[in-house]
Amino acid sequence: MKFLIRFFERIAIIIINVAILWLIASQILGRLDQKLPFFFALVITYLISAYIILPPVVNLALLILRRGRIPRFTRARDGFYVDPVNIILTGSKDQLLNVFNKIGWSKADPLTLKTSSKMIKTFLLNKSYPQAPFSSLFLFGRKQDIGFQESIKNSPRKRHHIRFWATNTDKIIDPLDTKYWTKKHRLSHSKIFTWIGAGSEDIGLGFKKFTYQVSHRVDPNVDRERDYILAKLKKANCIGKINYYKSGKFTIGKYTSDGRIAVAKLKS
Repeated sequence: MKFLIRFFERIAIIIINVAILWLIASQILGRLDQKLPFFFALVITYLISAYIILPPVVNLALLILRRGRIPRFTRARDGFYVDPVNIILTGSKDQLLNVFNKIGWSKADPLTLKTSSKMIKTFLLNKSYPQAPFSSLFLFGRKQDIGFQESIKNSPRKRHHIRFWATNTDKIIDPLDTKYWTKKHRLSHSKIFTWIGAGSEDIGLGFKKFTYQVSHRVDPNVDRERDYILAKLKKANCIGKINYYKSGKFTIGKYTSDGRIAVAKLKS
């Protein structure tokens, strides 16, 4: 029975892919090519396909095929699981801001039309932009609340960075609790925040799988970034004792990890 279900799921995905390729090639590129020079028709077709058509199609395919995923991965807008959660810090927002300022990391600017334009310009010219905005990733049904970064060689194309989602909890967090990751969290600003972090290192530019959107390439060894961030915080005496939850090794997509989540309290 499982084999038949899987078989028909694959057939459905193939049909969707064929339909999308026909739509892009004949209805978009074909029509634009009749009115514009081929180069401009090709560029416009790419933009429409990568940023409008393919993301919801990929999301639909994932709804059909998704199985056995670790729930503590963040998601992109297209539905793909992306950066895994690897650091959890407990403390106030002021403490979080202070400790990352102390280690020389910059708070990311909000993603707006103005900051996006500036980011594109600095990418093309390879000029420094320490507060470059982050793309939106999602956890608990919402995008990140705050993010910090450290540029590498003053290049906007390479950086150490981490996104955080704020939650409240009155008990010790068990990162292996599936319900914790899948439910929405309502925030109470009268309580201490728990900051759920997904840290990774951008190592250059590339194209996203399936949608072919221009994006940062990420170092697949996310443990290296986790350990780098923790070492910086520990050296500056910004965190207390580090405890680790071990959920088991995994290799999913481009990521390879020992699966450990580091948990620590922030110091004033």
